[in-house]
Amino acid sequence: MHIGLALEYSLGHVTHAQNLQQQLDGVAAVTPHAIRLAYDDNAQWWQRLPGIRSNWSLRASFGARLYLKRQQPHLKGLFFHSQVTSLLSADLMRMIPSVVSLDATPLQYDSLGASYSHATGPAAIETFKKNLNTRAFHAASRLVTWSEWAKGSLVNDYGIDANKVSVIPPGIDTDRWNFGTRPLDSHTHLLFVGGDFYRKGGQTLLDAWRGLSTTTRDRATLHIVTQTDGIQGDMAGIQLHYGLTPNSDALIDLYRIAGAFVFPSNGDCLPLAVLEALAAGLPVLTTNVAALPEAVRHLESGMILPTDDAAAWTAALGDVIADAALRRAWGADARQHAVDRFDARTNYGRLVDVITQCAERKLAA
Repeated sequence: MHIGLALEYSLGHVTHAQNLQQQLDGVAAVTPHAIRLAYDDNAQWWQRLPGIRSNWSLRASFGARLYLKRQQPHLKGLFFHSQVTSLLSADLMRMIPSVVSLDATPLQYDSLGASYSHATGPAAIETFKKNLNTRAFHAASRLVTWSEWAKGSLVNDYGIDANKVSVIPPGIDTDRWNFGTRPLDSHTHLLFVGGDFYRKGGQTLLDAWRGLSTTTRDRATLHIVTQTDGIQGDMAGIQLHYGLTPNSDALIDLYRIAGAFVFPSNGDCLPLAVLEALAAGLPVLTTNVAALPEAVRHLESGMILPTDDAAAWTAALGDVIADAALRRAWGADARQHAVDRFDARTNYGRLVDVITQCAERKLAA
């Protein structure tokens, strides 16, 4: 069974694509044919065409179409992640059973635009973009979203039948991130992981940390893993970590020693770093943004706090630092929730089932 895959290779989508390919490689009946579409890649001739080279949506969807069109005689199924790779392949999707996967709809991304330095265009352009995405969504045989939040937008904003949409979150290797029961340490290590420090609420975190009493700060260390340089001000009790790559030993060691994960994001969909923290048995403090409340259960596996409210975050940090028993209880719930909902073997197995079931219907026709 030959399956064509058009995979967005940017940010957390890279890990998601790699995990899916690894799962597909273990299915003897499937031969995957994948194109990896990286945001910063312009090595191919079509990536440098006028009008395409400066537009990621056109660049990704044009590249996907070129590749899949060449493979079309062999393919029994198609898989697109994210939806940006599918926009110019609606005709192929009507001929070949197809699955389109996404973490957020374009309209949801627009709603988070300020955090991503993304602005909408003129009304005519935005209408055209919505129609193009709607056409692709309706051409797909099945749709997969990472969250109920994203599914709701497909149904309410794009008119997709809810029965056509499966919610399958990205998966985490919950065995690798299992560090056992954490000790009731008197010194608390707080961990933040986010490449774009300020989009992910970094300034709020700094202000909240600096608002703690000296006595409280002396009982904790704030570890910041980021790609953003130039972080300045009072850095007492703060350790900056640069150059740590996903799944690296150095990064995993920080999750291992941490007592809580702090993530006051202003703009995210469902970041893998939060899911890794849950799998590591860390209570997570985060915000009511996008699908984050689906991952973190308020006052059970952590806390859902306001964005840009340093005072609320100072109070929450103080509570978590002061109460080791609370950290352990919330961490145990976080770990169980991750195993139940975000296990890689389970979720990528479900995703492969959706893809292969679509293709099998083509073979049976």
